[in-house]
Amino acid sequence: MQGIFKRAYDAKWVIFGVALVLLLLWVAWPFLAVIVYAIFIYYIARPIKRRLRPYIKNDSLLVAACMFLLVLPLLLIIGYTLLAALSQFSSLVAGMGLQSISPGPLSNLSMAVAQHNLTIEKVVSGDFSVPEDWYGMLPGYGGSIASLQHLLVATGGTVVDVIFKVFLMLVIAFYLIRDDERIKSWVASTFPDIIQEHDRMLGKYFKAVDEDLEKIFFGNVLSIVFFAIVAAIVFSALNVFAPPSMDIPSPILMGILCGVSALVPVVGMYLITVPLFLYILISSLAAGTFITSISYCIFMAAAVLVFVQTLPELFIRPFIASGQVNTGLLMFAYILGPVVFGIAGLFIGAIVLVLLTHYFRIVVPTLTKASRI
Repeated sequence: MQGIFKRAYDAKWVIFGVALVLLLLWVAWPFLAVIVYAIFIYYIARPIKRRLRPYIKNDSLLVAACMFLLVLPLLLIIGYTLLAALSQFSSLVAGMGLQSISPGPLSNLSMAVAQHNLTIEKVVSGDFSVPEDWYGMLPGYGGSIASLQHLLVATGGTVVDVIFKVFLMLVIAFYLIRDDERIKSWVASTFPDIIQEHDRMLGKYFKAVDEDLEKIFFGNVLSIVFFAIVAAIVFSALNVFAPPSMDIPSPILMGILCGVSALVPVVGMYLITVPLFLYILISSLAAGTFITSISYCIFMAAAVLVFVQTLPELFIRPFIASGQVNTGLLMFAYILGPVVFGIAGLFIGAIVLVLLTHYFRIVVPTLTKASRI
């Protein structure tokens, strides 16, 4: 027993350090999604930072330019697209007689976007008016602070909470982008022995992880966003001119599915567009409008082939890369991650897969080789 206490006393600073790390993890766990989003912003801003470095010498000004000129507009587009897609998914599920997404801040906001957003149809028709019922969305809450408070907290979240998390995400991303080299230098100077052991295995591991995460986030994720936005715009524009029974159902949702399927080489988007064309063909034949609208069918097929499948493939496909990560496993990570962790799981799944891949590619062989010597 005395030996146990002596070993514990000798390792007191290690135990204290482990306790501090566990405390930090406990504090940070509720903000896991915020931290993951900040890491995503860091990886999509880092290549932009390298390109702007020769023109902007001040670090803080350089990061601000990356964040507010390039990253924030991209995040707004992604957020708007996801909200609109969520609304269309809810309508689609409800139309099939299934239970829709439970009420909450996200679903309520998505319905507001769907009912009052600036759609392609409104842009084409020149309708930029605000619906009258928009001003009546908060009836009965104007005369009571208590009622207004009840409105804000009834769905499980508040506007202040959302603003705080967005602010925290941007602050974390800002310091990651600005001080990434300083953080690497601090780690190298703080843990020199660990980094040097096994022929600098730890440095090789994190270098490989870092490079693959940049390829995945800046390459794959941005490619998915680009594919999805282009497809959603084309589908929505086609719906403006579509004859009866030939409109594309849930165009924004279909666009996002096209973006995700673009990760599959060669046959990617055909997994979405072929069933979509079959659905429109069957609907038009059932309604008796196919023969009279044959010219529109040809136009729609040509537009989708050129603007959704061919042009994005030519310009964006070269940037899609998975590094050392298997593309099939990456697809499963994109699918299973959101199931386990929610929307943040789209990035958490990729991070976990990259960590595991390089652990078994670099760490395991190195340790196995060292054990044989």
